[in-house]
Amino acid sequence: MPVFDIADASREASNIYYEGLKKIRSCKTNPILVQLRDYGYTRPNLNFFEAMKDFDLEIKLIDNVKNYYFKKKDKINDTVVLMLHGGGYVLPVSQNNIHGALLYSKYIDDSDVLLPDYKVASQGNHMDALNNAFYAYIYLKEKYKNIILAGQSAGGNLALGLLEYLKDKNIELPKMVILASPWCDYKCEGESYRNNMLEDILFGSQDGDILPDPYNGIHDKYLFPLNFNMDGYPPIMINVAKTEMLLSDSLSLYEKLDKEKSELYLYPLMWHDFYTHDDKLKECYDCWNRISKFYRKNK
Repeated sequence: MPVFDIADASREASNIYYEGLKKIRSCKTNPILVQLRDYGYTRPNLNFFEAMKDFDLEIKLIDNVKNYYFKKKDKINDTVVLMLHGGGYVLPVSQNNIHGALLYSKYIDDSDVLLPDYKVASQGNHMDALNNAFYAYIYLKEKYKNIILAGQSAGGNLALGLLEYLKDKNIELPKMVILASPWCDYKCEGESYRNNMLEDILFGSQDGDILPDPYNGIHDKYLFPLNFNMDGYPPIMINVAKTEMLLSDSLSLYEKLDKEKSELYLYPLMWHDFYTHDDKLKECYDCWNRISKFYRKNK
């Protein structure tokens, strides 16, 4: 499939983008590296969960980490989304990730969703996070006919690492993969890290800050998806903003994929992971509907 370059941004999205642009250009240091509140980060609120009338929520302990297991009420599902959250391998599951899990269910046939609170860098190494994702996948494989793998940002890196890990172990791969601004270039060497530094309203700054290495040089091969041989991978959909620093990650990843099965969507005047916890903004709504269409085509 070709690359889909979305032509226009809505007025509301443009206003949000330009307000963010003014913010990073009025200070030298990117606020996300200083204050987690600018990321919209809050830990999950269990009272919020109890109000989710359409879901049963189970806190499932798999590989000794908490997994948020959303099961659609009054429905027996054969499809589940394994959602790997973002946060630079530094942030655990947040309230925004919960919204994202519910949106995946909404736009993927009212599926069930499993959201692992995998170990971040302060709790262990990258193989710990990968094993958390792996055992969550094995748990789901025993219960569901179809597994949809979804990952955003660092969770996109983890999703691709999981694919390669499963391939190495000769385990059946998921039905398809949906990625939001995946962090593929772990060393942050792509052109967009420089070219979009003053355009990225989430990560951009005037000081030349690049995403920090959360593992402080202690690496394994599964952190570097652009080195993988991706033959035999399932259909992969990538959604990314044209003005973010991680743009080249998605472009480089797409070049390695089977173009007959995979799709890349480029959005103007948007931001990193823009749709992952919202479907009210026009671009977010359109993106979720494209995800739904991608699912229906490949199920």
